[in-house]
Amino acid sequence: MKNSGAASMLETGADAEMPILRAARPLMTLTEQIAERIFAAITNGDYVPGERIREEMLAEQFEVSRGPVREALRMLEKDSVVRILPNRGAHVTRLSVKEVGDIFEIRRDLVGAMVRRMGDRNGTLIAGIEPEVRELEALAKEPGAGDAYLEASIRLGRLLADGSGNERLAEILSSLVRQTRRYSMLGLATAARRTESARIWRAALECLKAGDANGAAAAVESLIDTSRREAITQLEAQGRADDDVPLGR
Repeated sequence: MKNSGAASMLETGADAEMPILRAARPLMTLTEQIAERIFAAITNGDYVPGERIREEMLAEQFEVSRGPVREALRMLEKDSVVRILPNRGAHVTRLSVKEVGDIFEIRRDLVGAMVRRMGDRNGTLIAGIEPEVRELEALAKEPGAGDAYLEASIRLGRLLADGSGNERLAEILSSLVRQTRRYSMLGLATAARRTESARIWRAALECLKAGDANGAAAAVESLIDTSRREAITQLEAQGRADDDVPLGR
């Protein structure tokens, strides 16, 4: 199949084993689509931390040349999802307690500052996020809805970023979301955590409705902090908190 056919396959999500993320932008280049597929495979556990991602295998799977695959891996490296080593190729980055703390701290501070600066520009934003918060509350009641809950929470975060009116900030936060996605999966691994998360999102929404930007900011900061703490707890329980383990395979 030619590259144009591969692009069609990627756009339609024909490869069920590596689905395009629902939150992906609707119009993406072939390279961006491949990056999303690789990223989905990593977050789904098809690649374990430290594992090598082989360009030639992905090029064959997607029926494209190795060039778009290589560019997709470089794109993921910028978001700290993979690390490209000289003469050793791309490897999935390892989860670490330190990285969780660093990235979540940056994300919390940026999101908090962003919400505080929104002021009274909340009418359209509230209309957009209210149905999403209701969906979170419904998903929190479903024991097996962890993946769907995560996707909905990511969409909510993106709506907040888009509502800031600062496109550059929205891009930075989008990158941080990609970097912390695996950690967020750990932070929302239990039904109890998802219930708590939905409660905090509701509190943030009610603050926005009341014109309390500081209260809304404090809520989203709390949301990110609790996710960070739970992710660290999960990492430590799994014995995956060692930053010094060399990359393998």
